[in-house]
Amino acid sequence: MIQVKSLLNPGESAKTSVIRKSVDEIFFESSPKKSFASASEREAFKFKYLDWYSQNLPQYFLVALGEKSEVLGYVCGVADTRRHEDLAGLHPWFEIFEDCYPQFPAHLHINCAESARGRSIGSTLLAVFESCLRSDGVAGVHLVTSPDARNVGFYDKNGYKFTKTMNWKDSKLLLMGKSL
Repeated sequence: MIQVKSLLNPGESAKTSVIRKSVDEIFFESSPKKSFASASEREAFKFKYLDWYSQNLPQYFLVALGEKSEVLGYVCGVADTRRHEDLAGLHPWFEIFEDCYPQFPAHLHINCAESARGRSIGSTLLAVFESCLRSDGVAGVHLVTSPDARNVGFYDKNGYKFTKTMNWKDSKLLLMGKSL
């Protein structure tokens, strides 16, 4: 049985420090970026996509735990991208999708352990995260990925039907949105 818990209250069976270590491992296992010039560059990368969310909005940081309280995956995000200028400073490409934020203000980052993929854990995490956003009156949610990333089909299957592709520096970015 899978449980989805907030970092605010992971439950007695799960120790927060163990959860954090597992989430970090899943983050780097799932990341397309594997090498860093220094330990500080690695930490800055992790802060940008993971730690900022756990420190600033733990209520929007959810983990999927397995039967033995092992971390199977996580989702984190914000209810309104426009309200977090400090986060926009970490992600300067946010500005190229500004016209999409009124319809899809929330955004998310999600990853599952490789051993947990294909078991509907990611879909479960999305459903619980979206339910939290709906409860807070959020109109829609988006994510940004690469148009040729392996996760595009997963998001499409989970209802992220709105798409917009933009150029950013030397790459293409794909925004996928879902109305809630």
